[in-house]
Amino acid sequence: MVAGKEASFPAVPPREGLPIDYAETLSAIKRRVQQERLRVVLATNSAVVLLYWDIGKMILDRQQREGWGTKVIDRLARDLREGYPDMRGFSARNLLFMRSFAEACPD
Repeated sequence: MVAGKEASFPAVPPREGLPIDYAETLSAIKRRVQQERLRVVLATNSAVVLLYWDIGKMILDRQQREGWGTKVIDRLARDLREGYPDMRGFSARNLLFMRSFAEACPD
């Protein structure tokens, strides 16, 4: 910061000095923000569902090919929880739900 100069911020103009279509523009921008927020949430939910299906498919394939049992699933759950401590949903029970999901929806 330069000595002797203070930061200044422009004052918000009063509502009566705004263009006639300001309220309409504000509403349109708010609608777009809401639409994008919803789109992001839906995209995220879709990505999580695909992730869970993919994890379930990997487990199902390993069980069929290599005979993975409960001990491997329990260990996998523990390792995933340790690897991603900020995420939820990697319990052994949930991994088995993911497997069932992949089995019920193979395509």
